[in-house]
Amino acid sequence: MGEGMSADAKQSTRSALSRRARDFITLVCCFGFILLLMWITGAIGLIEAITALLVAMSVATAIFVGTATILPLSPRLAVEPTQVQPNIQESAILLDALPLPAFEIDDEQRIVTMNEEAEFILRLDGRVNPRASTVIRSPGLLSAIENAIKTGTVEPMAVEVESGPDETWRAHVSRPGRARRTLVVLEDLTPVRRAARARSDFLANASHELRTPLTALSGFIETMRGPAKDDKESWDRFLAIMAGETERMSRLIADLLSLSRIESSEHVSPREREEFRDIVSDATHAFSAIAAEKGVRLVVQSDEGPMPVIAHRDEMIQVVENLVSNALKYSKEAGQVTLSFGMASGMADARMKAGQTWASSERMTLLPAASRPGTQERAIWMRVEDQGPGIEREHLPRLGERFYRADQSRGGKITGTGLGLAIVKHIMAHHRGGFSVETRIGEGTAFGVWLPAAREDGLSD
Repeated sequence: MGEGMSADAKQSTRSALSRRARDFITLVCCFGFILLLMWITGAIGLIEAITALLVAMSVATAIFVGTATILPLSPRLAVEPTQVQPNIQESAILLDALPLPAFEIDDEQRIVTMNEEAEFILRLDGRVNPRASTVIRSPGLLSAIENAIKTGTVEPMAVEVESGPDETWRAHVSRPGRARRTLVVLEDLTPVRRAARARSDFLANASHELRTPLTALSGFIETMRGPAKDDKESWDRFLAIMAGETERMSRLIADLLSLSRIESSEHVSPREREEFRDIVSDATHAFSAIAAEKGVRLVVQSDEGPMPVIAHRDEMIQVVENLVSNALKYSKEAGQVTLSFGMASGMADARMKAGQTWASSERMTLLPAASRPGTQERAIWMRVEDQGPGIEREHLPRLGERFYRADQSRGGKITGTGLGLAIVKHIMAHHRGGFSVETRIGEGTAFGVWLPAAREDGLSD
């Protein structure tokens, strides 16, 4: 098809040149005839007539040569359909404006332009125009690119690409308009897949946790109705176990409802101005008796001065209660749980005081604070230390997951719903705060939280 169009263009050019030559000869002859008549009648002299004829021939020649030079382009524009020839620099600018990773591939399947996100994902490392097959490991995506080049499809083809053990992308491949390059836009599906997997795991874990106490209750009820029907002495022991399982199920349902409520309002920033010292006092008031019953000493220490904070009071009380309760569970008898809190000059300083105190320890930030960049705002920090067995490093990233049981990593058989740290994590996210853990094997574990303090003018951030 391309050769046929080229022959038509040449034929059209020859015809145009012939018409121009005929027009040139006609113009010169007419002008010369007029000058001849004027010379015969004596209107002008012979020299003037020759001079005028030469000028006319020069002008006509200039017009002829100028139009002949541009003629080869005109028929091609008229015969062949216009094809987009994008400038590579302009394409790069357009791709940089896209919020998603994107790159273009020419007909030789070479990556010719890309934005920074695509360069990072493809790991080009400065390579210039590499072949797509050398950097893309997905046969499906390579097949879609080849198909787009051959067919010139305008409608995007969607191809899912697994680029890692827990990373999924959707590639949109298209050849827009009559462009000579193929556009590939990448969409990250990883958060969506993780959310779906988290929901699935949540339902599975919740059903399992609820089924366990229900199974125990059902079993003891059948026993009391059947073999132990007349064994009244065993009933007290059975009823105590059933009461424990019922209490466990009640705590689980309460934690699930609490977590659901926190998640539903997580996008709404708290507005109430509270005194953090009062929050800690109210939360720890009931734990003194519990600590004494376990033979554990509960120590509360703080900086001097007011500590105003913009927070939801009930949620922050729940944070303190969950962390102190967790510390008491894993503390040894005659051990000590230390709760310390205070005011810091900024979020970074608060993070250091809450989660980076011990010289030799394993530590991890479970939730980075969502503080505004470029601002130096005062912050409130709190740290709860126990003297338990500590937590192995490989378990630290999982802390804060729903239904992750702390006793699985600490080696004990301590009951719990596995939602306490998850609730703390969500509450701190609601308050634009941070959450971290620091541990030493055989010596203890410390959980720290920090959040912005209230501004001195009393307004919410």
